[in-house]
Amino acid sequence: MTELFRQLRDGRVALAGAAVWALFDALLHVAADMVEPPRIAGNLAAIGAAAVAIVLVHFFQRHRLAAISSAIGAGLVLGFNAAWVVANMDSPDSGLPLPIPAAIFIGVALALLIWAAYRLLLQRHGHHAEDAETAARFPWAWASIPVVLFVVAGGVSFVGALAQSVMRQLHDDRLEVADYWSDELVILSAGLGFDNIVGTPGDDFETTRGAGGTWYENPDCVDDDGPLSSAVNERFINRMSRGEASFDDGLPIVTSWPVLTSTVHPEDFLFTLNTGEQVVPHAATMVPNWERNERNTLVMFGDFGNRGRAGEPDQVFPVKLEIVDDGTPLMFVGPGGVVESGVGLTWETDTSPYDVGPKLVGAKLNHIGDEPEGEGGVGFLENLALPNDEFALYGGGDFKIRILTTGGFSPDGLTGVTPDQFSDFFRLHATGPDGETVLMTETGVDYELAGGTLRVVGLSDLGEPEGGGIHYDDCYFEDSDNYIDIILEGDEAAARGLTFVEIPTAAEEGYLSFYNPGGPGPEPFPEVRYAAPGPPDLEPIINALDDPMRVSYDPD
Repeated sequence: MTELFRQLRDGRVALAGAAVWALFDALLHVAADMVEPPRIAGNLAAIGAAAVAIVLVHFFQRHRLAAISSAIGAGLVLGFNAAWVVANMDSPDSGLPLPIPAAIFIGVALALLIWAAYRLLLQRHGHHAEDAETAARFPWAWASIPVVLFVVAGGVSFVGALAQSVMRQLHDDRLEVADYWSDELVILSAGLGFDNIVGTPGDDFETTRGAGGTWYENPDCVDDDGPLSSAVNERFINRMSRGEASFDDGLPIVTSWPVLTSTVHPEDFLFTLNTGEQVVPHAATMVPNWERNERNTLVMFGDFGNRGRAGEPDQVFPVKLEIVDDGTPLMFVGPGGVVESGVGLTWETDTSPYDVGPKLVGAKLNHIGDEPEGEGGVGFLENLALPNDEFALYGGGDFKIRILTTGGFSPDGLTGVTPDQFSDFFRLHATGPDGETVLMTETGVDYELAGGTLRVVGLSDLGEPEGGGIHYDDCYFEDSDNYIDIILEGDEAAARGLTFVEIPTAAEEGYLSFYNPGGPGPEPFPEVRYAAPGPPDLEPIINALDDPMRVSYDPD
């Protein structure tokens, strides 16, 4: 052991050790069929940096440059592996935030590279001397250069690897008890959502106003989180998309079956505008419908139209969608796990979101099991709004009605829906003891129905439960996707009598309307036209108590 430490005083030996150790780690992952791109990238960075440093020392006696190479390598190792940890944090398959074997492999590689950089600088100035005189002569200012480069390399590689990890998980094809909404693969909706507010260079006041978004200067919040903006920053959305958005329109496509996300590309979709022009999206993303029990809704960004209304001569909006073959056909998973191409599917409309806002396209009643299923799937995104399931919010339940919408639902286009707002937006129709229709309008009330009693507990699949710094106020952060769950408790026979989900809207006293993310917000700019509120809606409830109408898919 003493001889080993003596050898490690030579920076070149430490570099060789780091390279061999990283190679062993990479080969172990390959042999175990556990190839994870950020981890392998870290291994390759260690090997490459060590090799460059050894050449610089052995052939050119450039100890300082070799130390810098080693420090950069250490930074890359740290960055790539930190991104891997964050991307998989809280994922159902992740176990510990950093598994012990991975911590050992990463830690040893970092220690060897950092030690090598230190020893190389000492060798450059002290030629192995360990006395006080050498230490006094050691140029610590020069030593700070590898440290700075270590931090910079770590930060850059962290951001890059994290983005790659998120994209890999978004497009991993995995489904877990994802709903399908009919036995036939069809497009349920594909209308324009809102205009011009996606992919902005910032989300400050002037940028938001220039893009035609909405700005809320002083939201009513327990914690002062600052102003709210409906502008979607390009730095965020373009890291979650295939393609790039810049002051683009948003357009959600809702299908009856969940999609195999690896097959989603902008080129799969061909839109025809009311002018006759045909356009292809600039970008496509699974955000915000990215969870493994969702993935029925794909969101497109592009130049699809303007804010014109019916009857205005310059109105432009998409009237038809065709799914086309781009060489990698768009694939979906349906009943029994059947995989089917979506090529050839079409959908048509004659309305713009500036005339009519979002509505329901599905409502499905299911049993609630013993634990949440299919939640999450992208570790980094899980940290933003999860857990938001019925167990986190209410400790469970007996049944849930999952509703599927044409666009993200918001009270005004900017603030979020909170789990306690069932009575503000919804009511349920059910069959009463004598066959009459009973309207379920309140939470916490036991309604007498045919077959027993049933109670609405609240809403879920929005954001985290109240408490611990989470408040149901204007700053409540929810996932803004195309799904909301209505949680119920009571007798199964009574639940079987549920018939419709109704959205009365503000047309009826005591209710609010839904807007998509292009809505006006609480403080709209007076000169800006915003997306219209959704119409009154009555959606039949699919009874999936006997056949859950769900599918799972594992590409491995």
